[in-house]
Amino acid sequence: MRLNISSLAGRKGASFRVKRELPGKFVESAPEVIQVLGPILAELQVTNTGEGYLVTGSLSLEVELLCSRCLRPLETTLETAIEEEFLNHPQEHSEDPWDEDPLVEGNELDTTSLIEESLLVSIPMKPVCQEDCLGLCPGCGALLSEGVCDCPDPTIDIRLAPLSKLLAQTSETTTSERRKDHGSSKEKTFKSKS
Repeated sequence: MRLNISSLAGRKGASFRVKRELPGKFVESAPEVIQVLGPILAELQVTNTGEGYLVTGSLSLEVELLCSRCLRPLETTLETAIEEEFLNHPQEHSEDPWDEDPLVEGNELDTTSLIEESLLVSIPMKPVCQEDCLGLCPGCGALLSEGVCDCPDPTIDIRLAPLSKLLAQTSETTTSERRKDHGSSKEKTFKSKS
């Protein structure tokens, strides 16, 4: 979205507000997003700071995501606040090439990348349909919220199952002979010389 700032030129402290609906299809490039359900609702304020133009505001976008636990679709609203200053001239003290401030281009501010980055970062890493979503059974893939499946109890880590069998076998074969003290663990007392 490009914003014309010619009305703010040379007027430090002057500002204007803008409300727009923008296309949000770019969000579908994120693997968590199934589809975008509406336009981006952008409410921004642009203020002349003297050294540049401060853009603040909020963005919201309705999307359909996949629950990270049960893999069912869920509808949610991505909401984020933005705050970025577009400078009239580049700062000379910045040595980091990744730390470049956006610049004013003539009488316009190009907020496209600012809006895109802000919305993409607002996508939750592990979206859930409900806080108490039980997810899927690791054995058969059944939805645990719909009922209990016939799979064995998952409390034992499958990687440790052979060790639990070995432990059961050794407890059955334990004899009194094995419990005898053969001198390997006898305590020895050391007396200090005074």
